[in-house]
Formats: sequence, C-alpha cells, structure tokens
Amino acid sequence: MSNVRGPIPPVFFAHGAPTLAAEDTPASRFLKTFAESDNWPDGILILSAHWETEGLKLSAPGPLRTYHDFRGFPAELYEISYPASASEKQVDETAKLLEQNGYDVDLDSEWGLDHGAWVPLSLAFPRANVPVTALSLPKGSTPESVYELGRAVAPLKDKGILIAGSGSTTHNLRQILPQGSEAPEWAETFDHWLDAGLKAGSIDYFKDLEAAPQFRQNHPTEEHLLPLFFAFGAAADDPDPELLHRSYEYGSISMSYFRFAA
Repeated sequence: MSNVRGPIPPVFFAHGAPTLAAEDTPASRFLKTFAESDNWPDGILILSAHWETEGLKLSAPGPLRTYHDFRGFPAELYEISYPASASEKQVDETAKLLEQNGYDVDLDSEWGLDHGAWVPLSLAFPRANVPVTALSLPKGSTPESVYELGRAVAPLKDKGILIAGSGSTTHNLRQILPQGSEAPEWAETFDHWLDAGLKAGSIDYFKDLEAAPQFRQNHPTEEHLLPLFFAFGAAADDPDPELLHRSYEYGSISMSYFRFAA
C-alpha cells in the first residue's frame, strides 16, 4: 500500500556531468536531500535528454541496465551500478495512457538507464528500491510536443508515480569553465527568461526558442532543455512552478531543479 498522500508533483532534474554522481557539490547535496525516506513515490517515470529515439519508446518490464554512456571520466564512475527495475504494472499503465492519447509506443529492453537518468536518481533515491520506467525523447521534438507528452501521462501522478524530466536549463559544453567558476551573465540571463516563462504558466511562451536571449549560446542543440517541458506538461492545467535549487557547475552548466504543482 502506498504511503504517499495526494498527487505526486512532477519534477525537473538537472543531471549535469556524470561526475555529479561522485562529487560533493551544491547540486549533489541538494539531490541527496530531495526525497524523504518516509515519503517516497510508488514509482518513477523519467524522460532523459540522452535517450533520443526515432518514434517513442518505453522501457520494458524487468531490470534496467546502468548505461555508462560517456567516455574519458574517472574509473569510479564506470563502477557505479543503479539496479532499478521497471514494474509490469507501471509499464502497462504508462503504455495504455500513451496509446489512449494517440501515441504509438514501442517497448525497449535494451537501453536501460543512461546517465541522465541514473545519476540524479542514484543520489535522490540511493536504495534503488523504487520501480523506474524510462520514456524516450522522440527526435524532432519541440517544447509543445514534449509538453503534450507530459500531459498524456499526467494521470500517473495520482497513482503515486513521480514524473520527471532530466536535462539542463543551460547546456553548452564548449563554454564550460573550471569547476567553481562564476556563472557567465548569458547563462543567468537565460535562466531568468526561463523562470518568467514557467511562471506565466503557458507553453505558448516557449514556441519560439530562438527568440530567447542568447538561446544558441546556451543550447547549441535543444535536447537538454526539452525534458523540462515534459514535467511542465505533466502538471496539467495549473503548473505553479517552484525552483527548488539552482547552482552552476563548470561555470555555465545550470543545475536548476523545479517542482510543479500536481
């Protein structure tokens, strides 16, 4: 029986670099305090920027591999395992909602959890005892399409499921600086623009991302920003965004964490 009361508010996690899993930073410390052990969800549905697919895919029931989808990092990161598993009930419920909303979804037993998923989850839910289902980011997605995807699965939050998007509100790896560097103005300005749009409560604000201040400097490609709109959409008609934490790693990587009213 669930010990969770009421709907679970959707969230957006910044996953940063894979080193977040092992380093002591303001963001990693925040994630370690994110979930109270006596009020964990019954399951998690996560959409990561790193699982881009042709069409829409959903992890199949069963154990999920810890996918170390990166190179050139410290050996200790490749030894981390996050042994989460997707429950048959949660997969079935998610697939049914998607199909009812007109989506064709394929079950995938190969991908597992990439670092965009397992890094924040391993810090927030370290015991790996909450069922996890991963949903892919279809190639060619837009803020509106990912928002609608979130709306399609929104009923899951009433069943004790934490709906999460994982990415970054700024993500230009060519502009990173030494860890501990001050955030550049262009990154902070973009975050403030984003905050204003979320508070406005309408996805229409984000229809033209190119009009955002220094958008391409913050996002040479869009995939790391799009999962934010998945969580935004899952909140349904009254998102009421709450910025839970913001810090910057490697200068320009925004570690912003949002919760949306359920």
